[in-house]
Amino acid sequence: MTQPEAPQAHLPPRSGRTMEEYIPRLARSRPQLVRLAECLSLAAGVERPLLRRARLRFLPRSSAGLEAELWFSPLVEAASEHSLVLDPAAAAVLRRRLALRPRPFVQDVRDMMVEAHLGAQPVARWFEDLLWADLFPATSTPEYIEEQLRCVLHAVTATGDAGDEIGRWALHYVPRLPSGVRRYDDAWRIQVASSERLGLASPVDHFPRPPGMTAAARALVQRDIPVGVVARSDGVVLSCPPLDGVRTVAAPGVRTARIEVASVLAPQSAPVRLELGERQSVRLPFTVVQRLSTNGEPAQGIAHPGNADEVAVASGVVGEGGARYAVLLADGTIVLHADDGTERGRLPAEDGGPPRKSLSVSADGGALAWIEGGTAITYEVTSGRLEAHERMWDAALFVRFPSNHAAGLVQLGINDGQLLLSERRAVRTLSGGEATPVRALWLSQGGECAAFIDGSGVLRIYGPRASEGSSDPDVTAVTGAADAASFAWAHAHGRVYARLRGDDQRLVDCGAAPWQITSLAMSEDGRWIIAVGGDSRLLLWELVDGVPIPHVRRLAFCADRVFALPGGEWAVSGTGGPVELTTDDGRQYVVTPDTEALSHPVDVPGWIRGEVIAVVRAGRDPVTFVDLAEAMASIRAVGVTCLTVGPITPTVRGDVEGIPDEEIPDSLGDFGGFASLLMSAHHHGVRIVVDMDLQTVYAVGRILNSMRQWLDHDVDGLRVVGDRRLDADVLRDVRHLLDGYDDRVLIGTHTKGLPATADSDFGATGAFEACDVVVRALQGELITGMTEGALVRSALVNARLPLGTARPGAQWGHLLPDDLTAPGRTALALRVLLGLPGCPIVPLSLLQNQDPEVARMLELRRDHLALSRGHCHELSLPRPYLNAVVRRHGDEIVLCVANAGTEREAIDVTPDDLGGTGNARLLDLFDGTVVPCTDNAPATVAVEAGAVRWYRLLPIPHTSGPGE
Repeated sequence: MTQPEAPQAHLPPRSGRTMEEYIPRLARSRPQLVRLAECLSLAAGVERPLLRRARLRFLPRSSAGLEAELWFSPLVEAASEHSLVLDPAAAAVLRRRLALRPRPFVQDVRDMMVEAHLGAQPVARWFEDLLWADLFPATSTPEYIEEQLRCVLHAVTATGDAGDEIGRWALHYVPRLPSGVRRYDDAWRIQVASSERLGLASPVDHFPRPPGMTAAARALVQRDIPVGVVARSDGVVLSCPPLDGVRTVAAPGVRTARIEVASVLAPQSAPVRLELGERQSVRLPFTVVQRLSTNGEPAQGIAHPGNADEVAVASGVVGEGGARYAVLLADGTIVLHADDGTERGRLPAEDGGPPRKSLSVSADGGALAWIEGGTAITYEVTSGRLEAHERMWDAALFVRFPSNHAAGLVQLGINDGQLLLSERRAVRTLSGGEATPVRALWLSQGGECAAFIDGSGVLRIYGPRASEGSSDPDVTAVTGAADAASFAWAHAHGRVYARLRGDDQRLVDCGAAPWQITSLAMSEDGRWIIAVGGDSRLLLWELVDGVPIPHVRRLAFCADRVFALPGGEWAVSGTGGPVELTTDDGRQYVVTPDTEALSHPVDVPGWIRGEVIAVVRAGRDPVTFVDLAEAMASIRAVGVTCLTVGPITPTVRGDVEGIPDEEIPDSLGDFGGFASLLMSAHHHGVRIVVDMDLQTVYAVGRILNSMRQWLDHDVDGLRVVGDRRLDADVLRDVRHLLDGYDDRVLIGTHTKGLPATADSDFGATGAFEACDVVVRALQGELITGMTEGALVRSALVNARLPLGTARPGAQWGHLLPDDLTAPGRTALALRVLLGLPGCPIVPLSLLQNQDPEVARMLELRRDHLALSRGHCHELSLPRPYLNAVVRRHGDEIVLCVANAGTEREAIDVTPDDLGGTGNARLLDLFDGTVVPCTDNAPATVAVEAGAVRWYRLLPIPHTSGPGE
């Protein structure tokens, strides 16, 4: 049987009613044509030999012209050189006519079709079997039809390319089945699964189905597609397949991964649905506006996908129906938000029209204004009235409430080389001569005082409270109190100055920001000045008796604009922030950019913070450098990104070229193997640290020379192992050596003694000053801590002594105790270590044991900064064998719970327990389930015996209404 080429998607059939009217008329004028079509209505496809056989068998007195007449008749949907397909609606009418003929005749037609298509594809024969079963319902049981549909569903959902091919034909045939067959749920599942396999949208279903059936049908063919996620300062980037070294999330799909992305800062905003095909990446920036309390604490947020060109905020008390926020999107659409953050409406731009700029909102939120193609446009929010103003302006535009409470339009423009200010139909000249474009403009509430920064960065202030035309060069931002009694401005070098209210208008130096300020705002009473500069830090100066007191607040996004609100509140706009990803099967992931990176000491390599270090030791692990190089892909696949190898003993010889073979333990291979290991490791994004055993080496020159040679061969760091006590001066010399190489780490290990003797075990007092990571065995504290509920106090707090003498930014490194022999205890201890601050240092074999939970924990540590860089405090729990620590980094809070008991345990936690505020949700980082977590209704956390669970607290920002 030669079949027509399978279509990529099903085309809608013609109207069945039309064919029901047309075919009876055609039968009266061309009865032989309709009779021949009836005899072919049970066929999946009609080839030329079948067409001739049917004519000769059932219409022997007809001529060959009847075949051509059918070939080109309206009864045919498509025809190729060798075969034709009947129109689905016509075929349904023809089958009903065929069923009315004598049963022996109909059986003859069926037998001919079966004989002709013995060699056809199974899916075609299956289709014809179902057509026949529907022709005489009384003789076909529902069980038979269900079995037939189930067979095709199994074929469609099977793995491999064969399932794709069957899916193409299923999408061609199933919509052509009679409605009585298409009502079956498996018929719909076949269409959905086939569409999912081929990356197509599901067809329209004309029958009622149980809820969730479509999603369940997709899941039959879906697999977990790895999607790379990178949180950047402006938003998120998704890639399929993932790029090396980025966070990976699993999204169900076949060829397409579907993920909904929403800003955590604005939970009321609708998520964005993204579809990623193979070899595709998508960048989704987020524009964020967040409302802050007087002291800078977050209170409310809105977010828009994409980069907004401008954001405007009403500065006064917003009236009923007014807009607090206006966002100008990149496509020219202006989106309005009410005082509680809900969307108020949208003003789309005209297709192909001039661009919009200089967006502003009146103080009460009742009016908007912007410049469009040089014309000033005003818009009344409540009435929707638009008005265009005749003057042509090209600089900036604001709407304010003058003192008489009538909305006034204030414009700034350039005309004949003069800078003009227009307010309430009066135009006054601000400056003469050659005028430059305006970079920023500030106006007092009544419009009587103006300050602007021209294109050259010169600040000019005009008004009764300022020297007319006074100026200041190299200014990047300007603001003032609503009554113009005080001003503040920022210079390009970051220093902020203010002229405060009073007769003398004295000048105050507020201090310098760490970056060039992009926006300033001042509270109504002139007491507070707030500044942002493009990163996550918010600077506030509180003016007490004219003396500025600086404060710093950290935001969850990068801010570039700030606005003063009534009551001492603020609004800050910018980009980025944490986002929540939701896959089709309900799994949720939260991705947070590292907004605190600048707060960490710069003298410790950033990559080592919270790194999980896998160890391969000669004599313990039967593996060579070559073995490791060949296995590097699988090592990286389980989440290992740092590997230590050794130990190496420095050679007796002095200054030699290359790394002497004497330093390579026989069990690890020669240096040629090490070179291949380095190449393979760096190719897969894995760092290599070499263990140096200095127990038998005393010559400082020999130690430094050997270390230099290893560093010259591009190793990523050195770890000093063994029980040899080193002089602090030697370690400082090693430190100076490493400082000559970029991002190299020094790890110092002592393997015996209590924390109080750590310095003497490792060397003289102050020896740890050289180290980036101070490593010690937890010995009995780990198990004792788990069973007595004092893990942090006994194992971590006591380690402060050696850290106290370490270099700034140094951190703990944790070794598993050697005396852990029970596999269950070892596994539990490993999981506990992965939830503690610092660097767990564990045997590679433990990370390669194909334990999916450990691999997941390694992935989570990499993706959640609270687990690798966050602060740590212990929760007080009622049962001693339960241990819980809270990790926090910025606004990211993760709870880690370990159960060392023999039975399943459950605890209740509230946001207050975890350091959060207000209502929240608790996300299980292992399975993606989310439960409410409030102070009035605690979340219940259940942990199996000998297990560890991690949960992230997802805050829901408070949304205040206009009456609050």
